[in-house]
Amino acid sequence: MQPQNHFYQTLLHRHSQDESDIVEHCLLCFQNVHKQEDIFHYVKRSSFLCGACRKQLEPLCKSTKLDSLQLSMLYRYNDFLESMIFQFKEGRDIALRPVFFHEVMQELNDKFRQYAIVLMPSSKEKMLERGFLPVREMLQACKLEIIEPFYKTSNHKQSLQNMQNRALISQVIQRRSDVSLPQKPLLLVDDVCTSGSTILCAYRKLLPHTYKIEALVLAAHPLFVESCDEKGLLKRMRFSIL
Repeated sequence: MQPQNHFYQTLLHRHSQDESDIVEHCLLCFQNVHKQEDIFHYVKRSSFLCGACRKQLEPLCKSTKLDSLQLSMLYRYNDFLESMIFQFKEGRDIALRPVFFHEVMQELNDKFRQYAIVLMPSSKEKMLERGFLPVREMLQACKLEIIEPFYKTSNHKQSLQNMQNRALISQVIQRRSDVSLPQKPLLLVDDVCTSGSTILCAYRKLLPHTYKIEALVLAAHPLFVESCDEKGLLKRMRFSIL
């Protein structure tokens, strides 16, 4: 399936090969990328969002524990980020793919260079509908090995489930028998963490793996963050958003 916006496509074609390229227009609002730009990003001259759009994101930069799994969370999931992810995934606006992990991509490639990335699965129905796997596209500039060792048995969306049904995720996510795990540490990556159930389920299904396993999500739901904070489980993340 083709992305709906040809202007986005043109910008992506010009700038997707090297994230250090200078983009003149924000990939989201099309305004000059220096609109309300802070001095750091102006000097750095490497951004896919203008300052006005970027200011609507809420950096979180916290980590927590799910069982013994360390989970790092980049942003707080707010209305702006929800809308941007929806436009990318359900609007099939694939040209937005560089914007999500861009601020941490250099650190991701450096600090996790010995790791392989494990993606959370999408349902077959969503794959056919969208024509792409969203998080794989978000990580297009990532230099790490990326594997997909899971599949979904149904079109089960965690954010639409009640707490009781979210616990059933272990029946929905299954290991693929045709994908073997590399002999190296693993980094589980997902876009949004609502309750932690999906990441935790995937982690438990990988536990025979003898190397270190960590997790990273683009955004965490405020209620999940609040719950972790109340339990005293929030800590500063090992790396930060630039």
